[in-house]
Amino acid sequence: MKKSDFLDGLRLEIGLAYDYAENRDDFMVRVLKTIHAINKKKVILTIHSYNEGEYTLSYALGMKGLSKEEEELGQGFLFINRLKAVTYVRKNRDHVLFLPLYEEGEVAYVITIKLLGIDYEFTKQDMIFADELIHFIESKRSSF
Repeated sequence: MKKSDFLDGLRLEIGLAYDYAENRDDFMVRVLKTIHAINKKKVILTIHSYNEGEYTLSYALGMKGLSKEEEELGQGFLFINRLKAVTYVRKNRDHVLFLPLYEEGEVAYVITIKLLGIDYEFTKQDMIFADELIHFIESKRSSF
């Protein structure tokens, strides 16, 4: 399957998350569950809330058995409050995407998508998908 076909299918599935969500937080969790259902063994997803300088884990999928280093991959040099766009970090075969979500002009949440120990080539298509995902979540969260 081509990457573009895969991402298009994922877009459709994520669109359904909004249709079935009960509230704003349930919507974000459903988005993550949809992504996780595609590649359960290959992807780790988290939602961290960011409030008054505190970066707190709110929800996680696939983190069981991760080392502290794997959990924190890529966080060492990020200034969460200044995260303006999707950020990609790679270390050997480990990949992380950080997706900042804004409320009232400030970072409120950061979704991380981690692929650990996987030979995967991140391309412009992946970054476009991540940007679209941010905009979709931000726009739909405001409608609850």
